[in-house]
Amino acid sequence: MTAAQVTARTCPHFPACPGCPLVGQRYERQLAQKHRDVERTLAAALPPDARVSVAPVVGAARCEGYRTQAKLVARNTRRGLILGLYQRESHHVVDASGCPLHAPALRRGIRVLRDVLERERIPIHGRERLGIRYVLLRTSSVDRGLLTTIVTSRPKLARDVELAAILRRRMALAGLSVNHNPSPGNEILGPKTSLVWGARSLTERYGDVMLTAGPTAFVQTNPVMAGRIYRTIASTARVQSTDRVLDLYAGVGGIALTLGSRAASVVGIEEVEAAVHAARGNARRNRARNVSFETARVEDGIGRLTPGAIDIVTMNPPRKGCGAGVARALGTLAPKRLVYLSCSPASFARDARSLHAAGYALRRLTPFDLYPQTDHVELLGIFEPTT
Repeated sequence: MTAAQVTARTCPHFPACPGCPLVGQRYERQLAQKHRDVERTLAAALPPDARVSVAPVVGAARCEGYRTQAKLVARNTRRGLILGLYQRESHHVVDASGCPLHAPALRRGIRVLRDVLERERIPIHGRERLGIRYVLLRTSSVDRGLLTTIVTSRPKLARDVELAAILRRRMALAGLSVNHNPSPGNEILGPKTSLVWGARSLTERYGDVMLTAGPTAFVQTNPVMAGRIYRTIASTARVQSTDRVLDLYAGVGGIALTLGSRAASVVGIEEVEAAVHAARGNARRNRARNVSFETARVEDGIGRLTPGAIDIVTMNPPRKGCGAGVARALGTLAPKRLVYLSCSPASFARDARSLHAAGYALRRLTPFDLYPQTDHVELLGIFEPTT
């Protein structure tokens, strides 16, 4: 299937589903539109002396079937239970159980899970009822089976052990966990996750490294393109064997471990303790003895370092970006190179302006199409001192 074939005829949820606003457009046109969007965003945010030409968008190897995980809302409707997505600026849920962007095993698992939950009459969260709020599923090209997490507003999922046994008979279940989230807000996950049956984590290949992560950890949902980005980071960072690397917002260790074989040392800083635990396990499994991870807020981790202590900084902040405070701290730290991976052009542009004020110029910018058919674009920027 090519990008142009993902249309109303091949996507059962088009045009109601908000997830893929570019469905139906030729893939070359999608890439051109994303390139123009990035150029406009940077031009509006950066002073003329800080701008850089934007490289062509690196296209994805596959435009369908590339997503290895799904986070879906559970909602009872007149037509029965649906697992789907909120429409934009709405609490109306539209079905996404047959999304062509999901890997085939993921699509099958979503439908089985929906049918089992409905047939077994497992309580679903509603205005006046506690029950299942979200379902999270992840598959892997390395580990067989689906890692499944059910998020419920009840302290305990009804008939959880029995449900695991039923799912094992109906699909290749790797593990079933339950997350308790009583919060009235839209945050998907609560603070506590309990294993019901099977594996606590799943392993996937991301370029040169194997990453194992639990059901609630953040991992890129397009492993093939993420691996390509990590390899590009390794080449464009120009890491030498004597370099000391600092990896900020390290997550479960993908970038840090990719650079480990090239650097003298790599230290990853991540504020989510569960992610740090996973990253340390990944370092052991990848035999990266010169890579370590610390649990800390990025601001605090940078603050403990002295100027000149780090040669290269890599960072992959959340959608909101790193902010002016981190940019100023990086200016004081004075590495010879900054490598910034961003999932938001708007946040990247703001941070690029702050980094420019802190003495770092944007030398190269390469967009990647991590999620074809969507309006998402990933940016990889290389910053170096202005003097």
